[in-house]
Amino acid sequence: MPSTTHRHSLVLLLRPLLAAIVLCALLLALAPPGANAAQARISGHLPNCHIAVAAASTAPGAAPSIRLARAAVCLINNRRTRRGMHRLRINHRLTRAAMWHTHDMVRRSYFGHVSKRGRDVVDRLYGAHYLGGRFSWAVGENLAWGSGNLGTPRQIVHAWMKSPGHRRNMLDRRYREIGIGVISRGPVRTDLPAATYTTTFGVRR
Repeated sequence: MPSTTHRHSLVLLLRPLLAAIVLCALLLALAPPGANAAQARISGHLPNCHIAVAAASTAPGAAPSIRLARAAVCLINNRRTRRGMHRLRINHRLTRAAMWHTHDMVRRSYFGHVSKRGRDVVDRLYGAHYLGGRFSWAVGENLAWGSGNLGTPRQIVHAWMKSPGHRRNMLDRRYREIGIGVISRGPVRTDLPAATYTTTFGVRR
């Protein structure tokens, strides 16, 4: 029987930036009815980045969460293509896992890669049927939440780029696919409108 190699790269980092933006790099709780308007989940073809990037500097609450999510994907791919790297394709299973986790963090008021039920990104990706079967794989996960102007896609991606672990995930040449889940709320109460981001990166061979 052929051997199967499972490898995963998870960067675990929790660091506050400027007091109002928090990053984390490395249950399967579905959103309740009526939550779709408050969350962003995208899949399938890449967004038209000429249009999507217009929302890159839009603060949480000033545009639908789907626009923030699309802008974030475009900004990440822009940083990859500027370095001669391939763009990441949006995978609906990675996105499902990312959205589940974003919603769970906001609903249960915590921030981290491991949920309050003890599930990590690998558990979530098995639950979303992204992992499983006879193949090798690598996955990574970036988390962030920010309030006010620090919650814009541009500021979130910029903060990830300045953090070695998050930057490594975004610019990892192995990854082929990305999932994203954005909700226009923070995991804790804030005076300003906030947004919580989960991006999940993966490759299967």
